Amino acid sequence: MPIEVHTHNDFGLATANALAGVRAGAAFVSTTVLGLGERSGNAALEEVLMALTHLYGVETGLDVSLLPALCEYVSRASGRKIPEAKPIVGSKIFSHESEIHASAVIKAPSTYEPYPPEKLGRKREIILGKYTGPRALSYRLSQLGVVKGSENLGSLVRRVRCLSDRLKRALSDEELLELCN
Repeated sequence: MPIEVHTHNDFGLATANALAGVRAGAAFVSTTVLGLGERSGNAALEEVLMALTHLYGVETGLDVSLLPALCEYVSRASGRKIPEAKPIVGSKIFSHESEIHASAVIKAPSTYEPYPPEKLGRKREIILGKYTGPRALSYRLSQLGVVKGSENLGSLVRRVRCLSDRLKRALSDEELLELCN
């Protein structure tokens, strides 16, 4: 008789326990979208699906690019917001601000991203804020079609950091372009 694994998220381990169940032979995994459920919730469909696909190489035949839209729909219907850092579908999981993160992800995305954002219909975002460094700034400027010499970059990095710190948030493209002028 096939076995199904059904896990709760009391210790934040519902997905890990669901995957352990699969490794132990469970043929089915009980999940819910966004992990919604009684008490602490259940294993999240989007997390289990992406882990099975990317960590275990299981071919599910499901279109994972639809996960963000599905989760957004369930979020609206349930009245529960999706946290920015929610694995798989959080709005900020492909956002990088610190110079070490931004520089690494520009060079080799898999350093900080276990799968390309395009798989989920998303885009990588290099955020310019108080932790921005020259490589991230240069990259973002090139995306905006602005070329700055390296001699001006250090000064611009300091101004980006200062303004971001003063505003207590990342800079918009418009604010960055204004600093460049």
